[in-house]
Order: sequence, then C-alpha cells, then structure tokens
Amino acid sequence: MRRPSGVLPHLSLFLCGLSLGASSLTAQMTPSAPVGDDTGPEVFGLAGVIQPLNNLTDNTGAYGIVMPPDVMMGGEVTYWASSAVGIGVMGLYSPATLEGVGGGPGRGLGTLGETEYLAGTVNLTFRLRSSGSAGALEPYFTMGGGLRQLKFYGAEVPKLSATDPMATAAIGVRVQLMSSLWFRGELRDMASYYISAATDASKLQNDIGVTIGFGYRYR
Repeated sequence: MRRPSGVLPHLSLFLCGLSLGASSLTAQMTPSAPVGDDTGPEVFGLAGVIQPLNNLTDNTGAYGIVMPPDVMMGGEVTYWASSAVGIGVMGLYSPATLEGVGGGPGRGLGTLGETEYLAGTVNLTFRLRSSGSAGALEPYFTMGGGLRQLKFYGAEVPKLSATDPMATAAIGVRVQLMSSLWFRGELRDMASYYISAATDASKLQNDIGVTIGFGYRYR
C-alpha cells in the first residue's frame, strides 16, 4: 500500500505548532526548572514518520527500489552527566514497504514487498539551559553512530538482510509538562553506507525522521 509523499512537511508544521503550544502552557503551569541539579537518567518513547531521501538501488533500464514514507517508532534512554551533556542509547523501528520506481517497458510500478527497518545508535546530546520560566524549555542537538539493518521480504525481492554502519545527527526541543514528565519533538538525519546484499552495490543513504514523544526524567 502506497504512503502519501507529502507527510513530512505537514508533520513538521504540526510538530512546531505542538511544541510552541506546549511551551506556552508550561510557562503558566510549571515552576522554574532547577539549573545545575538536573543529572541522572531519562527514558523516552517516541513515534513519527521516516522519509528516505533517495532510492536504495538504481538499475538503469529496469527499475529502482525505494522505501516510501512510513511510520517510525522507538525509544531512547539518556544519562545526563551534567546540566549540559548527556549520553544515550536509541532504538528505532519502521515496518516499511518497498516499491519499484522508473519501471522499464512493459513493467508497471508497484509494491515489491515488505521490509523491516531497524536502527540502534549511541548518541551524545548537548542541551541549552536557561533560568526563569523558560527553564522548562530545552532546545538540544545530538550526534552519534551505530548500525542500521534492513530485512527484505516479498515475491519480487529475495529474502535477505543488510546491516550497515550509520551516523546520525538531530535537533529538537524538550518541554517540561510536569515535575518529571517531558514532551519531545525532534528532526533527525540518519545517514547509512548502504551495501546491497543482492548486488554488492554501495551508496550513501539518507533517511529523515520526524518524531514526537513523551519521557520521564528521574530526579
């Protein structure tokens, strides 16, 4: 089943609006967050959309293979070593599909099969802290690396899997809703050096993820 290709821009606008709304509500309801005493573990669950930026494979005269936009979910555990720096472990999953693009003569486009998108990374996160009512708002950026695995299934695609190195970078914002409850919105780029298990062809693959989620920060 095809997914709409315009999901990412609309979700980005929704994410910005939701973050601003949550921030405004928090400024009225939440006391100032203590600066300098906010170390310890944090657990987040998240969900959103993944949008690959280029094809997995390109075959001139035949067809290329692409993953259309699809849902993505996962979680992250972060340990804040100081008020500014934390290290975390993230896991992501998407039940994506595979579609043919640029079909040759006599071949229509359509779904080729299913794939499981799995990724695990270790991230270093830097957050910006402020005093006063804005202390409940935490912009941040993060970078890290790990592995991405694709598992393919379908009549048109042999059953196989590929595990590739992945680098990741993200920007986002955390908004304090209650004493230990936080909302998070994030835009993440996941770059993989994809090596096809079927042809040994390699290329740089970029996947963009837009997610929102809620987490608990232990104090």
